Amino acid sequence: MDREHELFRVAAALAALFTGCEKEEDRQAIEAWSGEDARHLELLERLVDKQRFEENLALTRQYPGEEAWERVKERVTGGKTRGRTWRRLAAGIAAACLFTGGAWVYLQVAGDGKAGREIAVTGNASPFTSGTTGVLLTLGDGRVVNIGKETVLEVMEQDGTTVVIDSTGAGYLHAGDWQQEMVYNVARTPTGMEFPVTLSDGTLVYLNAESSLRFPVSFTGERREVELSGEAFFKVATDAGRPFTVRAGGVETRVAGTSFNLRAYENERVVTVTLLEGSVALASEEGQWVIVPGEQALYVKMTGRCETRVVDVEHYTAWRSGKFVFRNERLEDILSYLARWYGFEYTFHDEEARDVVVGANLDRYNNMEPIIQMLERSRLVRLTRHENKLEIYLAR
Repeated sequence: MDREHELFRVAAALAALFTGCEKEEDRQAIEAWSGEDARHLELLERLVDKQRFEENLALTRQYPGEEAWERVKERVTGGKTRGRTWRRLAAGIAAACLFTGGAWVYLQVAGDGKAGREIAVTGNASPFTSGTTGVLLTLGDGRVVNIGKETVLEVMEQDGTTVVIDSTGAGYLHAGDWQQEMVYNVARTPTGMEFPVTLSDGTLVYLNAESSLRFPVSFTGERREVELSGEAFFKVATDAGRPFTVRAGGVETRVAGTSFNLRAYENERVVTVTLLEGSVALASEEGQWVIVPGEQALYVKMTGRCETRVVDVEHYTAWRSGKFVFRNERLEDILSYLARWYGFEYTFHDEEARDVVVGANLDRYNNMEPIIQMLERSRLVRLTRHENKLEIYLAR
């Protein structure tokens, strides 16, 4: 890890600590950093001092963003200048304790001396309301059933399978002839909708917004196969004799019984598979790849190449537990993801604004006002709102 990246990592770890969402690796990073230099420990003690923190918090409520930032940095560093590296270090970490309106921010001073555009927010208070439970279910005979949160329904499919729909999702109970031709259903979640489906083998599939799953109402033969567009979390029922396959974005994800998240939106260039437990094998015309729990596979549609890496799986599955967690991601990518859930439109009027880097921890079932307020107060971008539209400009 290069020094610049290391400094930013420490700042992010401290920001996580101060907002109560730190992980073990964050605590380890802080401990290692504070132990390598007496000045680091001194700065850490300044940051965690309760009285000093409350004074800094009061400052952020009294002054505009840039002015508050300068005053907080002055208090934390004691007004001392100790060389370019130390100033960059102190600036990056001091900002970890800058709070505004229920959100938190950290800024890093880039190596060229210009202020970086890294911010982070957390909160739970927007004109854009959260999504809810719902799906459009296309049955085997072509009928489309619009299912909402309060829908209670029982449908008999052509092969005898019973589809039971209630507040817990849709469940398929097979009672027909396993040898007859398969009947397919398609579950499609519109913008701002999510929905759980229990397949006939007991596999649970949680569909995220703007996703589509095509599946047989009952599995026959030696394989269990479904097709996905969008994002879903799978808890695959164990059946060693019949592997489970998900076709998405030009690659097949094969498992026996496991839990994983698969993201394959058509307008995204990468298919992302994140494994929680079990094992997963990816296969395409270009090759095969295997990942283990705690790893992620990134399959590039255009090139057919795939790389694997170790990740924090909670970061990629947080949406299932009611959270949006973003770490150092481009604002454009963040808004693209959030728009599917909150149902808003957005336009960037400055290309540089797309590359503002954001970290956020948001309540998925609340509105998105915290991140909007934080972006406005950060003075990094300027926002205007018109009904369900956001106009984004780079702050001048």
